[in-house]
Amino acid sequence: MIVAGIDIGSRAAKAVVMNNGAIVSSVTCDTGPESVKTSQMTIARALEGTGLALDDMEYVVATGYGRVLVPFANENISEISCHARGITWYFPEVRTILDMGGQDCKAINCDAEGRVNNFIMNDKCAGGTGRFLEMIADVLNIPLEKIGEAALRSKQAIPFNTICAVFAKSEAIAYLRKGVSKEDILAGLNEAIATRCLNLLKRVSIEKEFTITGGIAKNQGMVAQLREKVGLEPLLSEDPQIIGALGAALFAEDRCRGKAAAVPAKVQYGYSDGTGNYFITIDTGRCDGCGECVPACPSGIFEVAADDNGQLKARVKEDARKKLALLCPGYEVCLSKLGRNCHTVCPREAINHTW
Repeated sequence: MIVAGIDIGSRAAKAVVMNNGAIVSSVTCDTGPESVKTSQMTIARALEGTGLALDDMEYVVATGYGRVLVPFANENISEISCHARGITWYFPEVRTILDMGGQDCKAINCDAEGRVNNFIMNDKCAGGTGRFLEMIADVLNIPLEKIGEAALRSKQAIPFNTICAVFAKSEAIAYLRKGVSKEDILAGLNEAIATRCLNLLKRVSIEKEFTITGGIAKNQGMVAQLREKVGLEPLLSEDPQIIGALGAALFAEDRCRGKAAAVPAKVQYGYSDGTGNYFITIDTGRCDGCGECVPACPSGIFEVAADDNGQLKARVKEDARKKLALLCPGYEVCLSKLGRNCHTVCPREAINHTW
């Protein structure tokens, strides 16, 4: 059984080819401006030297931000599901996952089969992501792959008041002008990011077996800070950056065997900022896709769409996720002004707010 998984992320594209449950090859490439060309180039590189061609693939699953644009994929599945499935192939005991990607960070709680119980995504700004660290590496004139070990040489981490990509960059430049070492600046940024990630993990619960996936998991300095903040030794796979693509390949194997994809029981949309916490949680196990929440929301935040298994479920619109505090007045305000809200119209009580 020959299958492939491809993960078109915001900063890097990954592919994994598997044959009867074993990894045949894997590759990581830069994501180009066109997802179609990036996917074709990435799978071609993954197949180099294997004696296999794309036509030999019995099933291909795509994931990541560009997953819907992969022309040769039989199916696309969310990166949350794929990271949970991929890491439990290595570590079935893992229950808490921190996926640190190029554009966002996700905290995930899963079971031994890689089924997602809950997750939360912090994607309101670039702070704490791969893109953020690229910007800082450029400012400090240190190769991206060297910033982790440089942070470990720090004598005293410099505190940062923010990890907003714009303001943290300005703070880093100011510290450089004052003669602060690059190592201390990096250590301070890692500490600030780790604190932010810890708060994210607490929202899905931190269980003993903890792991970090994504490209930032290769950053030794960041891993050290997370180890200290979380208080647990993270389980790290050989290449944490390919976990999403691996999960996609495992789902491809499932499809060949006639199995359905794992669907998150709860999906949490939102973020925390200086003004408070803004989260909307949808229990997909309860939601039957009736769509009553769509017309009930005066801000048009909700929509109904098919999930990874083709079942209709309510969700927060993609363009609303990063500005929930601006769009949603709060469910209590809706109730007092309109006499109803997304909670009251949901027949199965699948929607919850943290406001």
